[in-house]
Amino acid sequence: MTPLSILDYRQPVEFRIGEVIIRSWNVLSRHFLTFVLLVGIAEVLPLVLTLYWQRMNSDLTGVAVVAQGTMVTAGIGLLQFILTSFAQAIVVFAAFQDLRGRPVSAAESFRQGVGRLFPVILSSVLTGLVIGVGFLLCIVPGLIAIAAFAVVLPACVVERLGPIESMHRSADLTTGHRWPIMGAAAAWLVIIFVVTLTIQAAMPGGAASLPKQLATWVWQVLSGSYTAVYAAILYHDLRAVRDGIGIDEIASVFD
Repeated sequence: MTPLSILDYRQPVEFRIGEVIIRSWNVLSRHFLTFVLLVGIAEVLPLVLTLYWQRMNSDLTGVAVVAQGTMVTAGIGLLQFILTSFAQAIVVFAAFQDLRGRPVSAAESFRQGVGRLFPVILSSVLTGLVIGVGFLLCIVPGLIAIAAFAVVLPACVVERLGPIESMHRSADLTTGHRWPIMGAAAAWLVIIFVVTLTIQAAMPGGAASLPKQLATWVWQVLSGSYTAVYAAILYHDLRAVRDGIGIDEIASVFD
């Protein structure tokens, strides 16, 4: 095992957000194609549906078409949200397999994700609603909610908890560490926002142009892959520090 791998698998003595960020990239880079494939498959269906609808209605105009377009966009957005949550649950399991020094199997990861599909979706919906309300009230409450519920999905997947229990578990694990988690979340949101704006400004054509939508899709797959791996590593380190247990004990539920 290389020195870098030893760094990745050791049980942290104390929580450091910088190490979480670095180790998340290390795990992602070791299985880059697998993680991107898992997230990309989930993200590609909404893209295909969007492109198909735009092609079939490119010559139509009027209020009815605008209303229909709004409904279609909302439906595709909901589908994307569900599929993205599912993909992140799959990646969480795959990341834990890497942390345990075991082979990362896309098929096994998919099977584990299917087994937790409905709890994961409900957890994501409830978490999204709370965070959304926080941002509507003010940006700071939204960031606090993001920090408090940063490991809802890993808790749901790994500990087999229900949606409410997963949120409570995440809030408990992040207690005492929310400021660095919030800072990392704010920085990551800024990066996502800046890259997305850059793509929109740099790519030719309007918002519905194929090159622009493909570039946006690629960025969503890359950022979504890292976000899921980061959540898994964050959850692992928080449990290792708070509960004093190692990766094999944490992930023994998968055996």
